[in-house]
Amino acid sequence: MNTHRKSMRNIRILFWTSLFGSINFLEPIMTLFYFQRGLSASEVFWVTLAWCATVLLFEVPTGAFADRFGPKASFLVGAGIGLLNKVCLLLFPDPIMLYVYNILWGLSVTFFSGAEEALIYETLKEHEQEQNMSQVLGKINTAIYYPMILTFLLGPWLARDLQASQFSLLIGFNIVCQAVELILLLWIVNPRTFEKFRENPFHHIQNGWSVIRRTPDLVSLFLHFTVIFIAGTVIFGKMEQPLLIDNGLPVEYLGLFYAAIAAAGLFLSHQIGFLTQRFQPRHLLLWTGVGSSVALLIASTTPHLVSAGFAFVILRLTRVIRYPVYSQMANEYIPSQSRATTLSLLSIADSVCDLLLLTLFAGIAQWGIYPVLAGCGVMILLGSLIPVRSKQSQNG
Repeated sequence: MNTHRKSMRNIRILFWTSLFGSINFLEPIMTLFYFQRGLSASEVFWVTLAWCATVLLFEVPTGAFADRFGPKASFLVGAGIGLLNKVCLLLFPDPIMLYVYNILWGLSVTFFSGAEEALIYETLKEHEQEQNMSQVLGKINTAIYYPMILTFLLGPWLARDLQASQFSLLIGFNIVCQAVELILLLWIVNPRTFEKFRENPFHHIQNGWSVIRRTPDLVSLFLHFTVIFIAGTVIFGKMEQPLLIDNGLPVEYLGLFYAAIAAAGLFLSHQIGFLTQRFQPRHLLLWTGVGSSVALLIASTTPHLVSAGFAFVILRLTRVIRYPVYSQMANEYIPSQSRATTLSLLSIADSVCDLLLLTLFAGIAQWGIYPVLAGCGVMILLGSLIPVRSKQSQNG
């Protein structure tokens, strides 16, 4: 029982680290922050490409690091880099620092990518509860919405004049929260599974590649998810703020808009278990993708605050559903031995798609926001057409 409590404690700690780690007072005005520091709309995509290139380079080494030394060590290194990154952003206001910021941010993310899902799945598997992965992820994801309601209200209000000193204050708040996350991660306990597999990192890479090569359904599931994620989150996420502002939403009201959607996302996260019990996971992925595509195509052809707001709401809420459902389905295909590395190898493919699509949309952005929205709508529709199957349905 004592071991059970220690192991399942990981879930509670991850909730709180997710809460503090996700606090970002700049998020609802991030693109406006980039503009204030001298970037153009196209350059916003280029700094994001710097992030993607970093993830592409370091995803597999950091995934192998997590499988070799355990998720806890990986989290601590990643959080430490994230803290250093925010300090540099505060101390060095030059536009070039935004590229350095995205590079260090990408490096930090790779130490969590794969390792976090692996820790959760193996913690649950240790107690024969892995079938509850999507519900647990949904509950952990609720952690990001509690602070969002506060930060989305305060961030745009504190930086309502878009002045450098106001942005510096928000960065300072982010630094404090990142430090708290780093401290909390010290209480993570690696599941016993990770103690069994201490092979050379190249062995983990070999295992992960073998799993992907032998599992076409995992590849299809990944492509379905990642194409929609890039178009609906990465690309549209860079344009949603100027889209709302250009359609008449005041900067100070932007926070209210984000806070309201965070509250809705919090409620929806608690319903993931209900949704997965009522609907097949593949149907949830399909219809959330189609709905996102329709919303973006409407917003791209009928410029108005209502259509812009509708697209913002739909894209934000479908993210809440899609990630836990996808994660559950993907992890069912992956064995324990090299779980973090396998997920990291998939993330490399994700980064390649990021680079290709961001380069494409950096060129499209020269013609304005609405061609970007239309392109995102088309990409999401194409991604929705990629068929997905769950491993459970095959076994059934």
